[in-house]
Amino acid sequence: MISGLLKYMNEEDIIINLKARNKKNAISVMLNCLVNTKRIGKNDKRLILKVIMQREDMGSTAIGGNIALPHARLDCVKDIVSCIAISREGIDFDSLDEEPVHIIVLLLSNQKEAGLHLKTLAYLAKMLRDKSFVRKLEAAKEKSEVISLIARQSNV
Repeated sequence: MISGLLKYMNEEDIIINLKARNKKNAISVMLNCLVNTKRIGKNDKRLILKVIMQREDMGSTAIGGNIALPHARLDCVKDIVSCIAISREGIDFDSLDEEPVHIIVLLLSNQKEAGLHLKTLAYLAKMLRDKSFVRKLEAAKEKSEVISLIARQSNV
């Protein structure tokens, strides 16, 4: 699965030291990153943000352990797209454990990719349950370090 995961994520899709103060702003910054790397269309950003925030209103995608996995399936997204952001200060994501979120992995896919979307989401959730891995991600200072950590974690 990891080769597939890294296929959907570039170093440019990683944000080290995210400065956002709330989840909507954090997701917006991540979407801007994906627009800048041409992974999503600039004209689609507003719709994607709206869909993700509607999902967040139904229940937070913060899974505990300082991690959030916001996600959506939309027709305007052509392939699986992912962005990782690391917040040093932490962001209130309405997490069930009431802890701030430091690692956000945004996952977007096409509406028709339900199976692959769920499989990728489950893989991410499993990978991010490893507390040692998460601590290393939180401490990462370079984008290349994040990619290396993900590649190594997949071989565990």
